[in-house]
Amino acid sequence: MLRHLHVRNLAVIEEASVEFGAGLNVVTGSTGAGKSLVVDSLALLAGARASVDQLRTGADRLTVTGVFAPAGEEWRRLLGEAGIDCEQEEELVVRREVASNGRGSVFLNDQPTTLRLLSSISDSLLRIHGQREELGLTTPDLQRQWLDLEGGAEADELLARCGEAFETLRRAQERLDRLTGDDRARHERIDLLRYQTQEIDAAHLVAGEEDELRTRRDRLRHAELIRESLLAASQALSEGDPGAGELVGQARAALKRLEQVEPEARAWLDELREIRIRIDELGGTLSVRLSEAEDDPGALDSIEERLALLERLMRKYGPSSAEILRLQGELQSELDELEGDDERLEKLQQEVERARRDFALRAGQLSKQRRRWAKALAPKIERELADLALAKARFEIVVEPDVAGDDATFAVDSDGVQVAAHAWGIDRVEYRFSPNPGEELRALSKVASGGELARIYLALQVAATAGGSREAIGLVFDEVDTGIGGSEAAVVGRKLRQLADGGQILAVTHLPQVAACGHRHLQVVKREERGRTGTKVRRLEGDERVEEVARMLGGEAITEVTRSHARELLQQAAALPGAGTASGVAGSGGSSKRRRGAPAARS
Repeated sequence: MLRHLHVRNLAVIEEASVEFGAGLNVVTGSTGAGKSLVVDSLALLAGARASVDQLRTGADRLTVTGVFAPAGEEWRRLLGEAGIDCEQEEELVVRREVASNGRGSVFLNDQPTTLRLLSSISDSLLRIHGQREELGLTTPDLQRQWLDLEGGAEADELLARCGEAFETLRRAQERLDRLTGDDRARHERIDLLRYQTQEIDAAHLVAGEEDELRTRRDRLRHAELIRESLLAASQALSEGDPGAGELVGQARAALKRLEQVEPEARAWLDELREIRIRIDELGGTLSVRLSEAEDDPGALDSIEERLALLERLMRKYGPSSAEILRLQGELQSELDELEGDDERLEKLQQEVERARRDFALRAGQLSKQRRRWAKALAPKIERELADLALAKARFEIVVEPDVAGDDATFAVDSDGVQVAAHAWGIDRVEYRFSPNPGEELRALSKVASGGELARIYLALQVAATAGGSREAIGLVFDEVDTGIGGSEAAVVGRKLRQLADGGQILAVTHLPQVAACGHRHLQVVKREERGRTGTKVRRLEGDERVEEVARMLGGEAITEVTRSHARELLQQAAALPGAGTASGVAGSGGSSKRRRGAPAARS
């Protein structure tokens, strides 16, 4: 869930701070006011690529900061693996910066990190659905992914197992292809493998040696400073006149005279004895280290040469000596296979066949469950479409084998048919739709209009998250209600409100019926000040909200009739289940004021 957003120097936004809450947060504004910039800023926080073109003219740095209460625990694990401790944190502060020279920076809880890490945790922060993303719903890949969402944790496990089996098959098949490929390519590969293994072998690597060499190099580079410091410290502790140890001894002798008259003297004497022991031990340690201190230019040159060799190998083969040694083992195994005899070839063929059978088994299990998920999801979508003025529509999800063509990279046998093998299985998923009685079910891409696609997309969103399967992640909808109007618009508002129950939705909308259903209403306003165009984002309540909904209903010419209609829409939304006093309707029988930043009241 997103709690706070701060934007500085993004296009026409000079500076804006926005508080978000639970439930449905609606964003409205006149055409061209900059509503899409709110979505652009959220996309940056979700790991989208930044561009210097997004900077406000004349600014030297763009900054977008978001305060999140992330969903689940996966984000903690990923950040922990990256060295960012957040075990005790309930919030995560994400900051993106883009300088005018094009350099970008990413910070998580004020610690610099990478865009890749931010992208890896973005699913725990928010998910953005673009203005025309429903068009992507006509593609088989997206249809398959939405179907797999219906499977929840079971789908995640089956997909992971299928992906592992596919990777095993892919590696084994590639090894077999190299072994049985054309003779010239095989001998070229053998020559390369021999050179690489011999080069690594000639270096006589020891795992982890580069760390030890760098430590020793640093000591040799600062040998004089190390000796001077060790000598001074050693003398101060035990060889001075008097040294620290002797001074402690004198203090102990002075206190010993109080032993019979001061009750605490015994504790002081014991503590001083411990201090003297530790001083003597530390002095001995420093003396030994001083005797071992190196000052050998020849040794330093030797270490520099060794490190140069290691760094050259690491640029070619891996990030560390341990990784290079691991790679050497893999290269040697491949070389042995390519130089092997017929018996080795037969073993590799058997390995490929085992991998193929294992993948086919796991992919078949996934296919069986996909057909079950399809039967469960399609009726849910039909029920949602009925609420969106498509009461007579029929919807079907078909799961079929993806029959292998000539361009298939890998193929496996499934019930006597050669099907294409992918990391996500062997299925081709197709959504079929019929908007009117008597018409046959056909693929979405061939039958659904733009408005129908928008409604199907929203119905799918609601159906796929029904039953509480979705974690409380923030969902961002950028005008997905485009193409919907009239009575359906009010239904869309109720659907978005329903989808936001127990979580958070940010909806950029041009529909007054949707705006009225929001628990929190934000308005984007573009103004010209001192010869510069700027955009502001402000929260609306009470009469201000009535005026904005009235503007959306009647355009710039707002009349008492449109204001009355706006109040009616807001009052109807306030009566929806779970609304409480969230609508902020002027004259609705209760205070329309809430503490700024507090979540909307919910029953």
